[in-house]
Amino acid sequence: MSIKVSPSAPPLTPPPAPLWGKVTAEDKNASVVRFVLADRTVSFPIAELERWELIAGNPERLKIVAGKTVVTIEGSALAVIRDALDKVSVIEVRITKRLVPFAAEGAPTSPVVRAITVETP
Repeated sequence: MSIKVSPSAPPLTPPPAPLWGKVTAEDKNASVVRFVLADRTVSFPIAELERWELIAGNPERLKIVAGKTVVTIEGSALAVIRDALDKVSVIEVRITKRLVPFAAEGAPTSPVVRAITVETP
């Protein structure tokens, strides 16, 4: 016997949380974003984030400016995190500690965060 789900019905289980962090439900906005480092956690009100820039390369870098502080995320497939920042849905970003599935062409199917640095002058 199989369970048939109607296309208009909600899924039986919620989608798994992304390995790189946490995001809000689609109909909600984040008020704070948290960056989890090895030795501490740094949080900013989302309104303090002035701009973010995705820099291509290997590794990719996502630079986020909040006042005089610059948060740099290094990894791959970081466009997903950039898009979540655009939608004001990022709650938390952390280093990816588990293996991420890869597509046939060798690119990760979800973001891989290798390092997060917070620089304050």
